[in-house]
Amino acid sequence: MINAFRVVSVISIPVMGQFPSVCSSSTPCHLIRWPTVFQGLNLYVLTGIIAMVIQTTVLQRGVVRRVLRLPVLPKNTNMKPVTFQESIDHLKKWFREQNQIAQERALKGRKW
Repeated sequence: MINAFRVVSVISIPVMGQFPSVCSSSTPCHLIRWPTVFQGLNLYVLTGIIAMVIQTTVLQRGVVRRVLRLPVLPKNTNMKPVTFQESIDHLKKWFREQNQIAQERALKGRKW
């Protein structure tokens, strides 16, 4: 899932770049006092990122975790992140298994 979120994040950058801006023929940009970075989709994305950073920072505090009755974060996990190759291998394995299950169901459904 982590790798899927990474891919979606990279793909979303050019997609969001194609959305129309706040400035158009009916709303000239010189009439808007805020810079264009604080308008429309940019404002939405920046607000989401800032909220995520604040939430992550607050939830890492031990006091907050105790008050909310969340499990304490372990000090050393020594876990390495999943690589893209491992994700691709897992997807290939899953598709093979699903194909095999579908073939077995198809054979059971035959009446001859």
